[in-house]
Amino acid sequence: MIITLFKLLNMDHQINLLKMIGKLNGLSFLHTKHGDFFRKKGGASKTQIKTNPAFARTREINKEFGEISRAGKWIRTSLKHITGTESDDLVVSRLVKQLALVIKTDTTNLHGDRKVGFGLLTADGKAHLKGFNFNINSELRNVLKCKYHVDIASGVVSIRDFVTQNQLHFPVAATHCSIESAWSEIDFVSGQFNYSISPAVSLAKDLTKQRIVLTPAQPPTGNGILLVVLKVSFLREVKGRFYAVKNGAMNAMEIVAIR
Repeated sequence: MIITLFKLLNMDHQINLLKMIGKLNGLSFLHTKHGDFFRKKGGASKTQIKTNPAFARTREINKEFGEISRAGKWIRTSLKHITGTESDDLVVSRLVKQLALVIKTDTTNLHGDRKVGFGLLTADGKAHLKGFNFNINSELRNVLKCKYHVDIASGVVSIRDFVTQNQLHFPVAATHCSIESAWSEIDFVSGQFNYSISPAVSLAKDLTKQRIVLTPAQPPTGNGILLVVLKVSFLREVKGRFYAVKNGAMNAMEIVAIR
C-alpha cells in the first residue's frame, strides 16, 4: 500500500521513491512509530539452523534469547498488580536488554545453557537489573529527591523526614502523590512466583514532614530471587475527587533492591 510519494533530486537526475508497507521483490517494508524499515527475505532454513554444525553458535544464541524472554515475562507478570500505567511501550525490549547483560554473569553454565536466575545470584548480575525503571519517561531518580531504606528481609521500604513539596518533583498539574512498594519472589527455573504489595500512602503537596513506612501485606518467604519495587504516582484533586495526572504517564516505578 502506497503511503507517500516523494522526489529525491540528485544533480540532474530525479528518482521517485515509494514509502510503503508490504512486500516487493523479496523485500519486506515495515512502517512503525519508531521509523521505517525494510528487510530482505531469505537466509538459512529452520532445519539448517537446528541441525547444521555451522549454526551451533546461532542455536546457543537462540536458546539463551528464549531464556531471557521467559525471565522478562515472569518479572513483568509477577509485578503486574502494581505496575499499572507505569510501564512505557518499550519496557519489554528494555528489560530484555538488561537481562541479556544479567545472563552473561552466569559463570556456572556453558554458553547456550546460561540462565538469568544464576546470573542474579551474582553481584554483577544484580547490578544490571537493580535500578531498572518501568517508565523510562519518568525515572524514579528524577522524581524522588531523597534517600529511602529497603529492609530486604521484610520487604519494607521507609523514608525518614519526608517533605513532599521539597523532595518530590511534581508534574505541573499534580496536587497529591501516592507512594507504595511491592516485592516478588521468582523461581527462574519453573516461573512460579509469590508477591505482596504495601498499602499506598497518599500525601498532599505541602511542607509537612512525615515518616513513610511501606509494609507489604506479608513478608517474603525466602524462596527464589527477591525483587523489591518502589512506585510513585501523581494525582490531581478536583472537587474532592482524584484523577491520575496525564493518565499515569508521569508515574515512576523502579526495582530498588534484589536478593
